Amino acid sequence: MNVFRLELKNTWKSTLKWTIALSGITFILLAFFPSMQTESMKELAGAKMEGVDPALLEALGLAELTDFTVVTNYFGYVLQYLTLAIMVFVSQIAVNSLIKEETDGTIEFLYSKPISRSTLLWQKLVANVLSFLMMLLILFFVTFIGYLSFSDFNLVESIKEVGALYGAIFYIGLVFMAIGMLLSVLLKSSKGSAGMVMAVVFGTFILGILGTVVDDLQFLTYISPMDWIKTQKLLTDGILIEEWLMGVLVIVLCLISAHERYKRKDLRC
Repeated sequence: MNVFRLELKNTWKSTLKWTIALSGITFILLAFFPSMQTESMKELAGAKMEGVDPALLEALGLAELTDFTVVTNYFGYVLQYLTLAIMVFVSQIAVNSLIKEETDGTIEFLYSKPISRSTLLWQKLVANVLSFLMMLLILFFVTFIGYLSFSDFNLVESIKEVGALYGAIFYIGLVFMAIGMLLSVLLKSSKGSAGMVMAVVFGTFILGILGTVVDDLQFLTYISPMDWIKTQKLLTDGILIEEWLMGVLVIVLCLISAHERYKRKDLRC
């Protein structure tokens, strides 16, 4: 039995809806960028930023991105919130991938097929990664077209910058997906999984803000994947070696734990 194709079939509608929604928002935001370059908008944005506490600007990722007349700053700022939405999607499909079979009772159908639990888990994981990758490729194309249409970036510059941004998003998406797969094994029902996903995604995001604002809690930024790919840092320093190590460690430990736990789990039919 090809669980990979079955999982793609079960999730393609959800993936398509999220992709269309995020692509539309992305293009609209980029289409709005030329209006940020007018003198009146420059003055308005500058006046508003001057009245905001520097610590709050840092927490919101605006400390080095205050000049919204530069497309890197403008899109880099809004992208962090689009990334939050992408991580919610990625985590949700991962969490639902295994536990939903038990909640919906479809695990009985899979039981009747000659397929091991290991194969079931890995094929579902690969299907989810492919869905995520297809979403990012479409978003990459939409953003690339937006850069060429609404900014002064040329072809090569657009590909380089947009590729770096979405490449980084793919990396942290794999981190959240691995966490989601582990949760899918640990949870007893898919009911309430949405709340769990929100807690993981927004919880780590808030921890990153605390680590940025409070000097004594700076270590929290290392357990906040969203902080690893802040635009200005990403395009100047890239993802730091400790952030690569942390992410890879989380992916490996979560997937190994999910695999071993799922092999011994008492599945509810």
